[in-house]
Amino acid sequence: MNVSPSASAVLPPALPAGLPWVGLGLEYRKDPLGFFLRCANQGPVLRTRLVGTPIYVFNTSDAIEHVLVKNFRNYPKDLFQERALTAVVGNSLITSQGDFWLRQRRMMQPAFHKTLVATHGDVAVKAARTWLAPRREGDRCDAYTEMMALTLDVVAATLFGANLSAQAREVGQAMETVMLHAKFLFENPITLPSWVPTPGQRRFQAAMRTLHAVVDAVVARRRAQGGPGDDLLGLMLEAQAEDGAHMTDAQLRDECMTLMIAGHETTAATLALCLLSLARHPEAEGALRRELATVLGGREPTVADLPALPYCEQVVKETLRLYPPAWGMSRIAAEEDRVEGFRVPAGTVVAWSQWALHRNPLHFPEPEAFRPERWADGLERRIPRFAYCPFGGGPRLCIGAASAMVVTRLALATLLQRFRFESPPGPLPEFIAAITLRPKGGIPMTLRAV
Repeated sequence: MNVSPSASAVLPPALPAGLPWVGLGLEYRKDPLGFFLRCANQGPVLRTRLVGTPIYVFNTSDAIEHVLVKNFRNYPKDLFQERALTAVVGNSLITSQGDFWLRQRRMMQPAFHKTLVATHGDVAVKAARTWLAPRREGDRCDAYTEMMALTLDVVAATLFGANLSAQAREVGQAMETVMLHAKFLFENPITLPSWVPTPGQRRFQAAMRTLHAVVDAVVARRRAQGGPGDDLLGLMLEAQAEDGAHMTDAQLRDECMTLMIAGHETTAATLALCLLSLARHPEAEGALRRELATVLGGREPTVADLPALPYCEQVVKETLRLYPPAWGMSRIAAEEDRVEGFRVPAGTVVAWSQWALHRNPLHFPEPEAFRPERWADGLERRIPRFAYCPFGGGPRLCIGAASAMVVTRLALATLLQRFRFESPPGPLPEFIAAITLRPKGGIPMTLRAV
C-alpha cells in the first residue's frame, strides 16, 4: 500500500551541494563507507545529488523498514544497482523485479528448506577438513584467498553437486575481475557502451566467459545425470512455476551465477574476518576455544551442535556487524511517498549503509569494538528490527541467509580446533566497498598448532 504524502510533508535537510551536477559524487566515490558514516551524524534523513541523481540517505531503522517491508512495492531496485549487477548475474533473483522475481523466488525457495540447509553444514565441515589436511605449523596464508577456495568447495558441492577445487584459482581471479568491474559500473553511471573494446571491458568479458564456461559445464553434467539429487541445481532443474514451466537455460545460468557469487565471496569474507577478529582479540578467541572444547571435546562439529555453541554464533554476528558483506543498499521511489515525515518525490533514489547503521552507538555501545558478548541475552530482539540487517530484510531477504550462518559457524569451529590463526601487528586491512565488502590486499595470517 502506498503512503500518500501529506500537505505538511517537507523535504529533508540538504547536504552541501558539492560540484555542479556531480554533487557529492566524487566524495562518495573516494570513500563510500566514510561518506555514509559522516551522513549518519547529521540527521535521520538527508538529501543530496550524486551525478545528477536525487538521493535521500536514510539513517534510521524505521525508514529502512518502511522501504523494505511496509511499502516495499513502491521501492524497486534502482538503475545504479540494476546496471552493475545485471552485467554480472543477468536477470536473476537478485536483480529481477515484480512478477518475474516472485515467480523465481517461489521456484527456488524449496532449495533452501531447513532440511537441505543442514546438509550445507555437513559439506562445510568436510570442506574445512579438506583445507586443513595439508596445513602445517608455521604455514603462512592469505586468509581471504584461502577461505575463497574453501567456500568455493562448499558452493560447488551444495549448488552443483560438483568439485571445483582444481579451478579455484581460475574462478577466484575471474570473480575478482568481475566484481571490480561491477563496482566501476556502479560508481560511473556514464560509461562507454559495453561493446567498446576498452582494456577493462576485455578483462571483464574474458572473466565472464570463464565463469560462464564453469557454470555451463556443470549444468550440462547435471542434466546428463538426471534425477533431482540433493544439490540446489538439481532442485532448480526440477522446479516448476505455477504454469508448469521450468527455468530456461539462460535463467539457470543467471541464478547459478548469483548463488555462486553471493554464496562464495560473501561467506569467504565473513569467515576470513572472523579469523582476523579473533586473532586480534585473544579474550574472545579464548572464550570460543573453551566453548568448542567443552561441547565438542575434539570431535568435528555437526548441525546438531549449533544450539550448544552460542558464543560461536555471537562471534559471527559481531563480525557481520562490523564488516557486513552487503555494506549498503538502495532503492528508487516509484511513486511519491512520505518517510519519517519527509516528502520523497517519485524518482528519488533512497540509500542506506549497513556499515554505518551497525555502528550506531545508541544500539551498539563502543561501536568500533569487537565484542561478541554484546549479542548475549537477546540483543537482536531488543534493538529495532533494522538496526542490524546484514542480509537485508523484507520479502527480498537474502534467500541464502540461513545457509550462510550454518556454513560459517561450522567451518569456523572446524578450523579453530586444529589451528590458531595469528595476525601480524599493524592496522586492520582497508576495505573496498565494491558490490560486496572486500578486504584490500588480502588478510595475511600465520597458522599456529593448538
